[in-house]
Amino acid sequence: MAIAILNQKLRRQRSGFTFVEVMLAMMVLTSILVIVGATLPVMARSARYATDFNQAQSLVMHKIAQLQEAGYDKIEGSDLNQSSLDIVDGTDTAPLNNANGDQSATLEFTLVDNLWRFFPGGTNSSGTQNTTSTTRPRGYIFIEPFTPSAIVNGSTTTYNLIRITVTVQWWGWGSRNQMHYYSASTLISKTVVQ
Repeated sequence: MAIAILNQKLRRQRSGFTFVEVMLAMMVLTSILVIVGATLPVMARSARYATDFNQAQSLVMHKIAQLQEAGYDKIEGSDLNQSSLDIVDGTDTAPLNNANGDQSATLEFTLVDNLWRFFPGGTNSSGTQNTTSTTRPRGYIFIEPFTPSAIVNGSTTTYNLIRITVTVQWWGWGSRNQMHYYSASTLISKTVVQ
């Protein structure tokens, strides 16, 4: 009799999992898969945004370094797009004269720096530059006199500093196709020749 009870216990242990145990394991596995499936797109979007943000930051810092190297006297539209500088796009001619630092202007550097290669929306279906899209990436330089540095001499006002703000804007991926941007400013001082 003791042997029969022992055999019965052994048969129950060898019979495998119960239906309830199998269903519980399936529910746990399904829950884990749903959680992982929901977080993967968020992680991918975050990784892409971080990559785009770092790229924009690098481009802005590079452009600021170019402008600082060009110097106060070259902060003119006609000088900035010369072949030796190639800092801005096209044939921008404003500000025409920045000798006193009193001209404001917005210039673009989208094409000269090939921003279309770095961000979503910059290429079309064939992988070439997207020139027609309003969502293509763009780069802007805003030049303005730095008013706290103004020196008034009679009716003439000159500025010892120019504030330059460089901005890169791009559009995000997916259904939430929204504009992102990174911007930084610097001051460029007038070098006094004696």
